[in-house]
Amino acid sequence: MAITYWGELAALLTALSWSIGIFPFTEASRRMNPNTVNHFRLLLGVILLAIYLMISAAIGPMALITFPLPEHWLWFGLSGLVGLALGDYFGFTSYAILGTRTGSILTTLAPGASLLFGYFLLGEKLNWIGITGMAITIAGIIWITLSKKEQAKIADSEFGKKEKGIFYGVLAALCQGVGLVMAKKGMGFTIDEQALSSVHATFIRLFAATVVTYGLTIVAGKLKAINAPLLENKNNGLKFIVAGTLFGPTIGVVLSMYAVSQINVSVAQTIFSLVPVIVLPLGYIFYREKISLKSALGAAVAISGVIILIWRQEINQFLISL
Repeated sequence: MAITYWGELAALLTALSWSIGIFPFTEASRRMNPNTVNHFRLLLGVILLAIYLMISAAIGPMALITFPLPEHWLWFGLSGLVGLALGDYFGFTSYAILGTRTGSILTTLAPGASLLFGYFLLGEKLNWIGITGMAITIAGIIWITLSKKEQAKIADSEFGKKEKGIFYGVLAALCQGVGLVMAKKGMGFTIDEQALSSVHATFIRLFAATVVTYGLTIVAGKLKAINAPLLENKNNGLKFIVAGTLFGPTIGVVLSMYAVSQINVSVAQTIFSLVPVIVLPLGYIFYREKISLKSALGAAVAISGVIILIWRQEINQFLISL
């Protein structure tokens, strides 16, 4: 494979890792509760990455904080706060109200947010072929999401009205897109002409998100209630949080940081959006969930859009040569 496509490969592996992580996180949320899972996955991710960095780079705990530049802490910290702390809060609330399939439709706004914000902050652009590929991918994902009949009519739930769910879903997508652009901005600052590693960048993002998330919980006086299911390992859910954290906030986010350091943020975000597509075969493997013809066709459409997006420059050159 040509070296120019390592960023796209990392983005695809990110989507795969996040897709795998959905299943243990779902089990953990059912056995404990989503808020407990959300808190502990961030804390555990920080701990795992800190241990890995100290061993692999042979550095002490203080170097984890002092080695990165202030600019790294600024942009990666903001990225973690916006993309992981706020974005995940809005996203989980939206899913609780609308359901995962309907809520995931709104996540397709994230590539557009990345494209717009990436243009202003990073000067990134896509040609019309790339934008077409992005649109085709989003259309395929929406098709998959709407392929089941279960949510023909969304009702208000105990978590809030459906209008709140839609509003929070939009905010979640915007936070994810903007947070990723901020992360790429941080990757542009170098130490001795070397970029900060994607693992260290992920550590800073998770550290900032963890501090904010737990800080708000402590201020609200809910820390004891959040930790209770975890301390008693309610329904043996701890092992599922650990498994989900390995694939989600650790491996997946590290891969995503590498991907955005190599390719346009909007391209990476569009490839990340393939999670609903990848979940289809994984759902069959883990739960024997049948894949409908409509879902399969939607997956084919989404994948074709990604192929166009990745090969946009080559397609453009081919059309010019005609």
